[in-house]
Amino acid sequence: MEKTEIILEQVGQGSGVTPELPLYGEKTPKLICGKDILKFALLCGMGVCWGKAEMLQFLRPMGIAYISLFFGEGILFWGALISVAAACIVDMPLKAGAALAAACAIQLTLGRFTEREEMLKKAILGAFAMALAGVFYAISKGGLTFYYVVAGVESALVIGISLLAQKGAMFLWEKRRVPVPSREETLGMVLLLGGALAGLSGMEMPYLRQGLLPFFIAFFLAACAWRDGMGGGAAAGTLFGFLLYLCGGIDLLLFTVLGVSGLIAGCLKDIGRFPLVLALILSPLLFLFYTDASLIVPLWAAGWALGATTFLLTPKSCLVWLSGGLREQEGSKDKYIRKKELLEERLLGFSQAFAALSKTFVQQEEVQDKKDVSKLVDSIAEKACQGCGMAHYCWNEELYRTYSMTFSALSYCEERGHITSAQLPDYFCQMCARKETFVDAVNQSYEGYRRDRLWLGRLAECRELVSQQMTAVSDILMGLSGQLEVGCVFLEQAAQLLKEECAKEGIRLRDARVVEEKNRYGRQVQLSFRGCGCRGVCKSKLLPLVKRTMNRPMILKEPNTCHCQKDGICTLCFVEVPSFSLTTATAFSSAEEDQPIGDSTAFLETDKGIAMMALSDGMGQGKGAAEESRTAIELLEQFTEAGFERDLAVKMINSALLLRKGAETYATLDICAVDLFDGRAEFIKLGAVSSYISRGGRILTITSHTLPAGILQQVQIVKNEMLLKDGDMVFLLSDGITEALGGENIAGGWLKDKLESMALSNPQDAADYILKEAQKEIKDVPKDDMTVVAGRFWKKRKTA
Repeated sequence: MEKTEIILEQVGQGSGVTPELPLYGEKTPKLICGKDILKFALLCGMGVCWGKAEMLQFLRPMGIAYISLFFGEGILFWGALISVAAACIVDMPLKAGAALAAACAIQLTLGRFTEREEMLKKAILGAFAMALAGVFYAISKGGLTFYYVVAGVESALVIGISLLAQKGAMFLWEKRRVPVPSREETLGMVLLLGGALAGLSGMEMPYLRQGLLPFFIAFFLAACAWRDGMGGGAAAGTLFGFLLYLCGGIDLLLFTVLGVSGLIAGCLKDIGRFPLVLALILSPLLFLFYTDASLIVPLWAAGWALGATTFLLTPKSCLVWLSGGLREQEGSKDKYIRKKELLEERLLGFSQAFAALSKTFVQQEEVQDKKDVSKLVDSIAEKACQGCGMAHYCWNEELYRTYSMTFSALSYCEERGHITSAQLPDYFCQMCARKETFVDAVNQSYEGYRRDRLWLGRLAECRELVSQQMTAVSDILMGLSGQLEVGCVFLEQAAQLLKEECAKEGIRLRDARVVEEKNRYGRQVQLSFRGCGCRGVCKSKLLPLVKRTMNRPMILKEPNTCHCQKDGICTLCFVEVPSFSLTTATAFSSAEEDQPIGDSTAFLETDKGIAMMALSDGMGQGKGAAEESRTAIELLEQFTEAGFERDLAVKMINSALLLRKGAETYATLDICAVDLFDGRAEFIKLGAVSSYISRGGRILTITSHTLPAGILQQVQIVKNEMLLKDGDMVFLLSDGITEALGGENIAGGWLKDKLESMALSNPQDAADYILKEAQKEIKDVPKDDMTVVAGRFWKKRKTA
């Protein structure tokens, strides 16, 4: 597949532009208020523990990694800095003081401009502070290579630890009415807790390592195993054990015990909390009893059992908040899995049936062999020579010469279309008594043969097109058979929290379903409950509640429709509002007055946040061209609304145009599909002229070299993805515009000059202006239909 050419035309400003992805959710204030004091104290306490942690008895990256989590966070940064300093400045005053001073200088210069979402930037700044401190410490020790290597290792560890823990730290601090941690946020919180436990293990305090430390480990290990089963328990146990082992809190055997205990406890998740806790208490004791019984210290075992018992007595609502979800996906039910597998098998069977049906329409190319030609010669002999007295002599005595002459006559007919007696050899004219009858027989036989071959060719072409359609249907069913969960996941935890919030407002939900696209955008919420008797109270109360609970901008999918059924049950669907919007407009003019324009346009927006603008130009002008382009656009709209992939939709449109044609007809296709959640645009062109993007005084040209739809049986899809930015203007033009300007090679520069002379933000004004200016450029070029489709891409502003 060839690549689409993207050309930057006459850059008016600097070209170093980095793509911008949308941010969903405003940044919370950096200043804390009264109710945040407990969170602030928790983060400071964890900072003390992280500052005390030491890896492999000589690496100290934990403190700076923890400080790097809060670059650009104002008072949070200074609280983390002071808490880490209180823990580590006593142990290594020179190196720790240099690292803290470097972190303070970075915060006052580069760090205060860091945004909360710039995780990599924070990690790199922390690594830079660690590297400066390590170099300073190495110089103070005489410049030994060992200390430089240590500085490099500590800097790399800071980057890795910071990237893993940032989302957990921000989740603990951000204000959410109903906390629903994602998988990354939960793992980040587990890492924060593990680092704090590793720091506690290094503190020389009575009953800390043998009592309090196993208490916390058992409690949170049970919570993770209860929330996410074997995977969550094993992951939490392994992570805790790894950090504690590196920091010297436990040995290798206890590290193994933590991972195995989390795994065994997770196996009993579905039975209940009591069996889970019992397995968590007994598994380490039994494992250590058979490996090294000396490690079973009574104080350690008591702390471990007390932590597991505390988990058993903790209310479920607190456990949901503490454990979060290592994956926000609804657990599969056995009944659902069986139905899903059965449906997949049925769809796969249908796909194979359509594939086999498509093969029956495929006909191999028929080659004119000797037998076919012999039948044609026999037909000529029967028509011309039957009843002739010379027939025996010609077709027996002179068989070779007669056959050769007949083949020559047929070859002449193939070249010229027919033969006359003047083209026959002299010897044949002298010998044959029915030469005129022979000539008529040759012409009639060849005409019938040619007509049969023509119809057979057309039938073969139709069979091949039908076969392609059957193959396309087979591909659709094949894709469905393996993708019944395409593009979305079910968020069971979010649905449960929504039920709890509705119950607090006096609304008892019968069913709640929260679905999210796999790109983490496009969340949909469906609620079923006993309605309010068509008074509309449910809508006014539920929409604000759903917004608060989901922590996303949501709207009611059908706001002006009553969803109350005859049985009194009301079902409402809420969808997430995209962060971007695409506003389109069209301007066109016909080549001749009182004649329909041969170009057709379309714009639609799907439920999944995809906005599509399209332009089709039919061959020629007038009614025929309008019909072809309208057919292509209508099919594209239907396939898109039905959920077909754009590649498959374009191929089926091409086949449909091929099957429709009586004469040679075709239509171009120019498609721009934009994801309104992240701003990614996909351009697909079939025979269309260049498209253009106006961005801050620059013109981006999107060009492809393909044939229109309806010409070839196998269409070539050429597409390219681009990231649109706030304020971009996208233009789709018909060839009537570019031909009036003198060709596509100068259209970009012409468009840039026109847009620079008049600043336009309204797409309708821009489309009308470009069409009007292009009409002025028409000189000796034959007038053609002219169409401009303009779309302005803009970011929606947050509203209260």
